Amino acid sequence: MKFAVKAWSNGGARAGILHLGTSTIDTPSLLLSTRKGLPHFISPDLLSCLPSPESRLLHVSPLHFLEGLSMKTISKIGGLHQLLGLHDHCFVAVPRDSIQCLPEANSTNKIGASFETPCGRLLIKPVEYMEMISSTRPELWATLADEVPAWVSDKRNKTSVDRTIKWLDECISLSPASGAVFGAIVGGSSLEERRRCAQEVATRNVSGYWVGGLGLGESMDERPALLNAVIDLLGEFLFYGSIAAIEWQFHVPFVILSSNSVSNTQEALPEEKPRLICGLGLP
Repeated sequence: MKFAVKAWSNGGARAGILHLGTSTIDTPSLLLSTRKGLPHFISPDLLSCLPSPESRLLHVSPLHFLEGLSMKTISKIGGLHQLLGLHDHCFVAVPRDSIQCLPEANSTNKIGASFETPCGRLLIKPVEYMEMISSTRPELWATLADEVPAWVSDKRNKTSVDRTIKWLDECISLSPASGAVFGAIVGGSSLEERRRCAQEVATRNVSGYWVGGLGLGESMDERPALLNAVIDLLGEFLFYGSIAAIEWQFHVPFVILSSNSVSNTQEALPEEKPRLICGLGLP
């Protein structure tokens, strides 16, 4: 995966080019939500009619495949591209899909993250999640995170950050040779915990950042401050570490980062690491 900035706007937003395998995609880019790798709103035979390469990025939740074919079978077939016949598309894997697979904080524990899914409530351990990633073979994937709603206690929120960082290290140690790793950043509605999580993730060997834990009860007025806390801190690390970021749309509808958030750190951001932000389009 390679990324290059093409232009800056007066407001601080950036346009760039993302190279994923043989695909070249202009950013910011649309990331289509899918069910088992296929978009909800269009049949597979009409997928090629959508504008290309604008429609080549597909979000997939590996949890969708827990009902049906086994991960071993998907791996033998050759991953999602071979299974679905979508060789010209790129898959972005994140456990939460904000529609059918939702984090369940009350059932999550130190062993793994819990999700409400179409096949019931499931506890996913890091080693099990990495087996899904290795079998499905997406181009980009986010590490496992303990996402909590805005109303949890400070102690529970701190625990979610500790677990997310721990699982990040486990996912990296088990990561397959292919696929770019996006480190998960959580922290609920706490600016301090989001900064702490971002600081820890920024020191790991990841290709980008997945800013999660949003759309889970925080108000619209709180979100700019929560994003700024992460972006400003990553800006410092990006400056000293000579790594970079770009804002991506993740779900539709989606609110991209404000120009103020970007312009505050524009000069500190070189050109290599992207960010995925999940949940801003939720009510």
